[in-house]
Amino acid sequence: MTHQITSSETRNSRWGWLRKIGGVSALITGALLLIGMTSLIVSVLQPGITNGWLLLFENNWLVKIFILHAEFNDIHADLHGLNLLDIFILLLVNVICLSISTIFRNARKVWSLIAFALSVIAIILFLATQIAGRSTVMLAVLIISFVMLGDKIFSKAAIYTGILASVFLFVGDLTVGVHSNIITILFSIGYVLLITWFFLIAQSLFRPGDIS
Repeated sequence: MTHQITSSETRNSRWGWLRKIGGVSALITGALLLIGMTSLIVSVLQPGITNGWLLLFENNWLVKIFILHAEFNDIHADLHGLNLLDIFILLLVNVICLSISTIFRNARKVWSLIAFALSVIAIILFLATQIAGRSTVMLAVLIISFVMLGDKIFSKAAIYTGILASVFLFVGDLTVGVHSNIITILFSIGYVLLITWFFLIAQSLFRPGDIS
């Protein structure tokens, strides 16, 4: 029993630095998505008021998908082309998935590494096609959230928030071009849930705990 506790503490100490980096990455990702949403709201309510630098954060692919679903008359969105903001967000998600994988063992660790692999594939596909791959991140979030089920480190709020966010956003991504108020509403809810998920994940990664 003492050996198991010592082994767990050793693993926690070994990967603690990576989890802190993952926590910082989750905070930055959540903040970037929040700024993007805020910028869009300002642009819609008061056209021309949003500052140029703030518009850069409105340029992530999820905001663009929402714009395409909502069909705003004065706001244009194009999903094609390399976007440094998207690449940066994808890299942050890579770090988050990798840091989370250090928490689990056995089958859970395998599935968490699969989620990490998907987040890497997302970048490769995006760089190669300049349009595809980014929403592969939603599959990674979905897998990670399911892996968390029954784990004591992550809260139920984080688990179910991640599941719902990934499902709503992935459906919205698959239905770009389909005009539906329901899809638009679900996608917007999914976006807010994803922001919440990143902040909850950051909280969990900063909090020391035993490895599953």
